[in-house]
Amino acid sequence: MSSESSTAEKETSNSPSLKKADIPGPDSNTLALDRTVLANERTYQAWIRTGLSLFIAGLGVLKFLRDEMPFWILVVIATLFILFSAIAFLLAAWRYRHFHLRIKRLDIDVVPSWVVITASVFLAASALLALAGLSINIFG
Repeated sequence: MSSESSTAEKETSNSPSLKKADIPGPDSNTLALDRTVLANERTYQAWIRTGLSLFIAGLGVLKFLRDEMPFWILVVIATLFILFSAIAFLLAAWRYRHFHLRIKRLDIDVVPSWVVITASVFLAASALLALAGLSINIFG
């Protein structure tokens, strides 16, 4: 058993040791492309946050301001907020996809477009369904 371990030690001592300086790091172009992809993902997230905020604002206006303003004004404001939230969700997917098509030919890891488009369409459809549900609830 000791001869096997001494043989393994000799093999590792004969192999050249790798130092940190010997390992090449990523070049500046790769880092710049990674930063650009991350910026695109942050922009997508900002659009989604905006859409969610508009959606919640639309529901909140209708829920919490009933006693403060005429009801028809609240319905108009809530409808506009919810419509703009659906538009924000769809614009988020469009902006992400637009950039994704430009960098598609490069070898960069990105979130697949189908995931982004599916999530955005789902959120937009949810906003429109909520608007339809509010309309049915309000107008009978």
